[in-house]
Amino acid sequence: MSTRRLVSATTANLVVPLSGLLVGPVLSRELGPEGRGLYAALTLPVVVYGWLGTYGLQDALTFHLRHRRISRRDAARVALLATVPLGLLGVLLLAVLGLVLAGETGERHQFLVLTLLAPLHILANLLVGALTGVADVGGVNLAKVVPAVIRTVLLVGVCLAFDPSAFVAGLLFLASMAGGAAVGLRRLRRAPVGEVASGPLPLRSLTRYAAVCLPGVLAAVATARLDQMIGLPLLGARELGFYAVAVSVAELPMVVATAARTVLMGRADGDDPAAALRVARLALPLTLVACVVLATVAGPLVPVVFGAAFAPAVPPTVVLCAATVLYTGGQILGAVLLAHGRAGRSSAALVAGALTGVVALVALAPLGAVGAAVASLLGYAVAVLPAARSVVGLPGVPSLRAVTVPYADDLHFLRDRFHARRRSDVPASVDTGSGAR
Repeated sequence: MSTRRLVSATTANLVVPLSGLLVGPVLSRELGPEGRGLYAALTLPVVVYGWLGTYGLQDALTFHLRHRRISRRDAARVALLATVPLGLLGVLLLAVLGLVLAGETGERHQFLVLTLLAPLHILANLLVGALTGVADVGGVNLAKVVPAVIRTVLLVGVCLAFDPSAFVAGLLFLASMAGGAAVGLRRLRRAPVGEVASGPLPLRSLTRYAAVCLPGVLAAVATARLDQMIGLPLLGARELGFYAVAVSVAELPMVVATAARTVLMGRADGDDPAAALRVARLALPLTLVACVVLATVAGPLVPVVFGAAFAPAVPPTVVLCAATVLYTGGQILGAVLLAHGRAGRSSAALVAGALTGVVALVALAPLGAVGAAVASLLGYAVAVLPAARSVVGLPGVPSLRAVTVPYADDLHFLRDRFHARRRSDVPASVDTGSGAR
């Protein structure tokens, strides 16, 4: 069953980067390299703060729901109440950031308007964390797919009908998260029949666990997206535009890592621990194959899809494909650590990778988009090492291979599932040779 949820979550997560690939070429051709870079600079800090601004509470909700220390409806209440102070803090911090990173006065004013949507992204991510904790993969899928579809329809439609600026495109992109928040609230408040209240809210336990996760959250965001957040002053709008396109292509295989993390950290009645480890073992090689294929076709693909002006985005795309394999390994190992209550070790690994990535980005910034891609590769590599050491010896994890490389039994399992699915797809009316009586 865990493998089926991996496939389901991967398919749903694939909608998000596919949405980016549908919207990306239209925006890139509409805005050009510099406009594309400005669009990334205006929107990415708000999206990133949507992750960072949970301050570890997203993982804390996942853990407490997984171990049934809190009910679904209480989790929804915690998410709504926490969004108010966390959102206000986010608007303030992003406003300060805009004064530092935004160039012209007009860009600063536009960025300040977009920061008002930060609380919406915080709420949506808190709700995704809660849905993950109760193993509601369908709810997690909807919370991601709905805003992706909304933003695709809005942005493509506006670009085809009008001549939008980077600010208007960013406003539509960020506002689409309202769909994810609405879906998340609806799924959580529809508690299953028979669910009992968890008693007094374990606020102290939630706060303590979130505090342990916080360094990891900060480091994960820094490792994955800080390069684009500070890319405008370091790389310039043109190189940032190339890098943003490279990221949008190379992050396609990341959907496997995100799906595996959802399955590994969630809990459903009757789950087999061995099945969860099988999910981890299958995710990494699947990502590796996808990244090899993507790196191979990047040369002709990127200029055709995004336009000839974005041909310089090909080399960073290839580098980031290699980085995606390491990122997937880090996400899987981190999810295993968090599921076993080892949030501190997960945070330590992410902090090490983040520090490496930031230093490398500053040092390699003169190389432009390629330098930023190499910095990401180095950061992911450093993050994987301590996580790999920490995973070995956990209950039910006999070796590193148990969460990274498929066994022969895993391949046999997939083969049997495939044949079983084919047999189930045969229509009942088909003559199987027994003859009609």
